[in-house]
Amino acid sequence: MKDNIKPEHYRTGEIDLYEAWYRTYPFNEYRAIMQAVAERYMRRDKNDRVEDLGKAIYTLERLKEKEIEQAGGSVKDENDFEKISNAISNKKIKIAGFYQDKAYIRRSRLLKELQGNGYEYLVRGKHGTLLAYEVKVQKNDDNWGGWHDDYEIIENENFPEIQWTDNEPTRIADLLATYENGGESGK
Repeated sequence: MKDNIKPEHYRTGEIDLYEAWYRTYPFNEYRAIMQAVAERYMRRDKNDRVEDLGKAIYTLERLKEKEIEQAGGSVKDENDFEKISNAISNKKIKIAGFYQDKAYIRRSRLLKELQGNGYEYLVRGKHGTLLAYEVKVQKNDDNWGGWHDDYEIIENENFPEIQWTDNEPTRIADLLATYENGGESGK
């Protein structure tokens, strides 16, 4: 019997495509991919809308399994939403909408690009400008700087957790680790 929800070409090899994504991408990126795939199935205008909805549900069920796994729990009763919610909230895993995850992905990529270009620290200037530095800089009354004033200006809306009131520059490597883990960023 032909299975249109999980067709044979999705099940070739040792693992299927969804599992390959899970193993390849940081969890927040995997979540965004799965949500986008489900949304695509829900918005598709094909002859068999019921089949497309089945594909969307299957995709979200797979995501739900990984969310539970990420929360460190297992739920025996698939319909027990309260158990799932508690498991997730106790681990402080964000179940954010696709667009918030998209911001995480963009910021994570920006951090990787900055690292690749030799930048190691981020600071926010007194007037809100976000700057990337290659070396650790010091803060004085009016600005950040030091003997090495090579910096790059970053779009201000990125990394709102970095503030002028910070006493130390934020290490890009530390910030990247928090974004790749899907958690809230910190210093």
